[in-house]
Amino acid sequence: MSAERLPFDDILPRIAELAEALSAHSDPAVVAASGELLDWIDAFHMQGIGMLVEMIREWRGEIFLDTVAAHPVTGLLLNAYGLGTQADLSAAQRAVQAAVAEVRPYLAGHQGDMEVVSVLDGVVRLKPHGTCDGCTGVTDTLTDHVEVSMRTHWVDFRRIEIDDPTQATHPPPGAVSAPVTVHIGRKPKAPEGAS
Repeated sequence: MSAERLPFDDILPRIAELAEALSAHSDPAVVAASGELLDWIDAFHMQGIGMLVEMIREWRGEIFLDTVAAHPVTGLLLNAYGLGTQADLSAAQRAVQAAVAEVRPYLAGHQGDMEVVSVLDGVVRLKPHGTCDGCTGVTDTLTDHVEVSMRTHWVDFRRIEIDDPTQATHPPPGAVSAPVTVHIGRKPKAPEGAS
């Protein structure tokens, strides 16, 4: 039967059946490629559905989202990516708090901190405090530390958004430029005996 004619209730079992068959293939390259394909399809769906839910919320579509979340088919899809319901939001907030707690000692070591402003549809909004506020290295910190921790604690994490700084832009703490010595005119003579 073609995919277009397959009843919805039979789609997920068929996907599982095909994935199992491909993962048992004798060629390791086929196994690796099929696993990567599933990961990319999953990432595409999570990003696309997350963006759709964000757009619906921006248009004050919470009642519509509640209806979508309660439907047996669309609710299953939202739940698969941790979108749409209060229970999902509570679990996401706990995961995000755990991720921030994990990187907080690193931030505190630089006299900085991050406050979780909101967690919604896979998007975490953070507000920098202390030396993180206005720091030119905050993007590197987010990428190298906070995002890694978020992905570890929360499977449905999509991205971080950061509030605009309230402090003047400044380099990261401890970033010191080496002094540059400039000689004008003749090169100074080396002491006698030096080569």
